[in-house]
Amino acid sequence: MFARDGGVVSAADVDAVLQRQAHRGPDGLKLWCDGPIGLGHAALDPTGAGFAVEPLIVDGGRLAITGDLRIDNRRDLAADLDLPLESVSDAGIVLAAYRRWGVDVAEHLVGAFAFVIWDAQDRRVVCVRDHLGQKPLTYHLSEKLLVCASEAEAVPCHPEVPRRINEARIADFLVSELEGVDHTSTFFEGVFRLPPAHVLVVEPGGHRLHRYWEPDVETELRLGSDDEYVEAFSENFQRAVQRCLIGVDRPAILLSGGIDSSAIAATAASLVNLGRAAPVTAYSLVDDVRDATPETDCIRSTIEGLRLDSVAVSPEYVVDLEPSKRRALLDCGEPFDGNMVAAGLLYAEAADRRSKVVLDGVDGDIVASASVPVAELLRSGRAIRAWRESASLWRCLPGNAHPLRAVVGGAARAWLPRLVNRALRELIRPRNRIGEVLRESSISPEFARNVSLDRRFERLQDHSCIGQNVGGRSMHAGKLIHPYVTVALERYDRVAARHGVETRHPFFDLDLIELCLALPWDQKIRGGWTKSVLRSAMSGHLKEKVRYRRDNGSLLWLAIATAAREERGYLSEVAQEGETRLRRYVDPGKLADLRETIDRGPTFEEGPLCWEFAVLVSWFARIGCDAKVQLGST
Repeated sequence: MFARDGGVVSAADVDAVLQRQAHRGPDGLKLWCDGPIGLGHAALDPTGAGFAVEPLIVDGGRLAITGDLRIDNRRDLAADLDLPLESVSDAGIVLAAYRRWGVDVAEHLVGAFAFVIWDAQDRRVVCVRDHLGQKPLTYHLSEKLLVCASEAEAVPCHPEVPRRINEARIADFLVSELEGVDHTSTFFEGVFRLPPAHVLVVEPGGHRLHRYWEPDVETELRLGSDDEYVEAFSENFQRAVQRCLIGVDRPAILLSGGIDSSAIAATAASLVNLGRAAPVTAYSLVDDVRDATPETDCIRSTIEGLRLDSVAVSPEYVVDLEPSKRRALLDCGEPFDGNMVAAGLLYAEAADRRSKVVLDGVDGDIVASASVPVAELLRSGRAIRAWRESASLWRCLPGNAHPLRAVVGGAARAWLPRLVNRALRELIRPRNRIGEVLRESSISPEFARNVSLDRRFERLQDHSCIGQNVGGRSMHAGKLIHPYVTVALERYDRVAARHGVETRHPFFDLDLIELCLALPWDQKIRGGWTKSVLRSAMSGHLKEKVRYRRDNGSLLWLAIATAAREERGYLSEVAQEGETRLRRYVDPGKLADLRETIDRGPTFEEGPLCWEFAVLVSWFARIGCDAKVQLGST
């Protein structure tokens, strides 16, 4: 907290915000106040080295820092800044870097971080978030006050921050496609997310926000053979996994049956064999009741092949939970987290076994893959290659566009003037989908009009490179910095934090991202298979059925539906309360249908929708907000 008007920050106010996110600090809470500044920290120390306890205060209070920090280039920075590597914390390294580079400090950091620095000499606060948004940072800023926190719902715990629901975000929840509408909005008016790769500098008389990193779309890596590309990728990928494991005592991994998490598990196992990491335990959702699904078969194949310690949870595990624990799954940091039931169960299991760090494979699809550059191939006269690659992709991975549609769209981008392409995009903009959205979702038509739902779809579309006349590398970069990536990372962070664990994402290692962006497109997609270089790198480490798995089935929705069926009595009680809370947001007819579905007991297909409804009602109850608030700005 920073009193920009020269007032004195109250330790009680700092503590109120800190206590709201105390679940993030299994290793203790600490706060420090000095006149206009107050800093707090909820400590999670996976190393046992004691470095996690902040705020760190130096030079008699001239500089101070609090944050959620993992600095991956600490060795290089320590050498450059002449610091003792073994005894300096990541926070200490960042403060030393700030002394050297000032507000440009973020340009010299690699890792996952969100931090706030107080500079007493210049009377300014510097807020920084990492390149892809692995660590969250939310804030409220007025002429008098700055309040920052890891979680948006903690910020309004300060008495001078308005506690007012941002109803547009409720609309985003009811129309799930809009979760990634932007990088900044939260469920509270006047509380914003700091966008990834941004620095916010706040001083008494003003503030400035700037971006410090953009993906490089100009550089292309040119090597002599496929083997050399695989070697370069393997080296970077191993380093990315190792960075997530350095100093971690009991690391864990969320292992699905896909190539991404399996590749992390295989790499972690090789690091254990080299003596560079502690053994990793795999936590998986498997099907023990029905005939073995491809997902379960691939999970077991990876565990057996790598000889991993493992903990398996089935959807039916939800049945055996105490009702209070099942209902606790509704206690989400945000309503969006309601579809993270499976992840929450696995995080809870990891926490029970004293694992504080959990790795996962979010999101290799975006980092190590690419789209077929149909327009570029057509422009260069390789129409047959464009057709073959599009057809192969359509055959290998169901759900992709028919090759005819892909080639026609590519031809439009390749040869039609940019203004014509833009006009065509305008014709098919999502406003034409509003009628379909109103039919398929539960949102009230009146509420949709009040929040200008069509304009929110337009904002979402503005983030998309699809249909634009841009190169394949630019399209790849556009997907990497899309708000969908940020909100996914934030969901995993919130759910993990609820269980006192930290989630880490090797695929979002900055060096690995920059390498993958620089790879030629045919190293990322070839012969119908995305993530081509990753699949090749895992040859000899993972079985073929894992490396080239075709289906993308998951037990996630089965777990959610099981929880909903087991708690149908409780959901019925929630539904009665929800009718009052949600009638301004949800279509009355669909609300009545939902009540009837819950009363008779939802089918497995209906379970997720009932669960979604209960999550939203429970969130309203937990934050103590009356749903009958005035509409705020959208």
